[in-house]
Amino acid sequence: MKSLIVYFTLFFMFPNAIKTIEDYKWEKRIVITNFDNMKLDSILEGKAKSIEERKLLFVEFEHSEYIKNTEQDEVDPSGFLNVLSRNNQNPEWVLIGLDGGVKASGSRQDFSLKHIYQLIDQMPMRKSEIKSFNTLN
Repeated sequence: MKSLIVYFTLFFMFPNAIKTIEDYKWEKRIVITNFDNMKLDSILEGKAKSIEERKLLFVEFEHSEYIKNTEQDEVDPSGFLNVLSRNNQNPEWVLIGLDGGVKASGSRQDFSLKHIYQLIDQMPMRKSEIKSFNTLN
């Protein structure tokens, strides 16, 4: 009982603990970008509903320096950078699925929200989400 009290005390005292890439597994699909001189804010503006529907988290880097993420969480950027560097082609963006696996990657030239949405909407788990949502309505 004592350890349970300690856990809840720590949880509520430090609700914004630093998150790792693994903390988002099964919660968020992640798009990691590493573009030079390209801010995601303008691309994502007005897209909150479609981003939320797809459970997307965008993590932005520039020259491999962490800028921010769309959840405004405090994150450990090393795991996200590791995903970028594991690919031999040095992608400028990577899409990670809910299962934590890399689903797609590419260069700045082939990055667009429409493309990301199309990739996600073809994933089996997303199709199941859409079906469940349509059943409820």
